[in-house]
Amino acid sequence: MNKKEKFIVLDVEGYSTSRPYNIGYIVADRHGTIYRKRSFALHGCIWENIVAMIATKQAENMTKRNVEEILQDTEKPYFLRKYSHVSTEKFKLFFEKDLKKYNIKKVYAYNVNFDKSSLMRLLGADTIMQYNLEFCDIITAILHTKLLSKKYINFCIENGYITEKGNIMTKAEIVYRFLTKDLTFVEEHTGLADVLIEYKILLAALNTHKKILTKPCQAWRILKNYCEQHNILINGAT
Repeated sequence: MNKKEKFIVLDVEGYSTSRPYNIGYIVADRHGTIYRKRSFALHGCIWENIVAMIATKQAENMTKRNVEEILQDTEKPYFLRKYSHVSTEKFKLFFEKDLKKYNIKKVYAYNVNFDKSSLMRLLGADTIMQYNLEFCDIITAILHTKLLSKKYINFCIENGYITEKGNIMTKAEIVYRFLTKDLTFVEEHTGLADVLIEYKILLAALNTHKKILTKPCQAWRILKNYCEQHNILINGAT
């Protein structure tokens, strides 16, 4: 990565079958400097996410809480609002403006395929392809620099950060707890707030000065193979 290069770190909120109703992103560099923060609420996409929630019969308290916060935000004076309440067309104008102004070539996200697909549903696949962006996965970057280690695996085993299927967790919330040693941290699950912690995770990977891999991968499977190769039992015995 060019030391002067600026990139976007992005996070979206919404169901995988719907357009995102909340998008947050920052323009930043590898040295920790943030040049722009954006937090968008797309009201036109809220209802289809509520329908998706009902259809899947899931008690998505997180989605319900986020939507309520967005709607309540519109009642505040403009200068106190947490979100920029925009249409899809307006979001596109802001996004394209930032891409051009900062000469953005790369977009980083945690589980980047989800975010990329969400943008495609929102703006259209052809539009996203025209931007000629490289979509980079933060999970892959931190996995091969920090997580693929006995230290991280033992941290997850000791604190019970194991999935129902018996795999080591790789959620951003858990990784952030590992990096900061703050076991009380809880991810907010709103676009911009999540971006800020995911940016810190990316910086942790970049600051190792190791080779940074960014192609999406199955992190849980790679960790599982690592455990098998090093005779680490995920039930807690090592």
